[in-house]
Amino acid sequence: VGDVLDLSKIQSGTRKAMFEEFDLTAAVEEVMNRYDAFTAHQGYHITFVADERATVFADRGMILQVLYNLINNAINYTGEDLVVTVRQSVREGRVRISVTDTGQGIEPDQIPQIWDRYYKVDKVHRRAMIGTGLGLSIVKGVLELHNAPFGVESQVGSGSTFWFELDLLEPAQDVRKT
Repeated sequence: VGDVLDLSKIQSGTRKAMFEEFDLTAAVEEVMNRYDAFTAHQGYHITFVADERATVFADRGMILQVLYNLINNAINYTGEDLVVTVRQSVREGRVRISVTDTGQGIEPDQIPQIWDRYYKVDKVHRRAMIGTGLGLSIVKGVLELHNAPFGVESQVGSGSTFWFELDLLEPAQDVRKT
């Protein structure tokens, strides 16, 4: 019900982004720490790799929601090795967060539909999954509110990488006269 409400609010424009400056790297680390108990208990190996720290100006709660949805999606679809990798890379004034699974990948003709509500690539899942089929639709809505580029790279038999980018927040310049 919460996912349906979130998506409805995003699509109707009643859910507004509350932009603030925050350490995106710390936010991802916080999310990863919450997965620690799950990964240890269920046998998943979820790692986070960052090349440098990144500060952004975005809606922290919404970006956390994007992260959780992408990681949950990767957990649901990863291969038998149960490996999920979250990467943060910085280049040309932007930070890219990517979430990679080792699953079966997505057929090229299905990629445009994965962002649609209730769409599932694989109707029969190998692992019991809890989900509404709205996660990627919410991701799309949140990232569109942020004017943030996003996408997926996938190869059948080799897994998928979902990614999004945000502008880096430049350190404040000291404009005081000396």
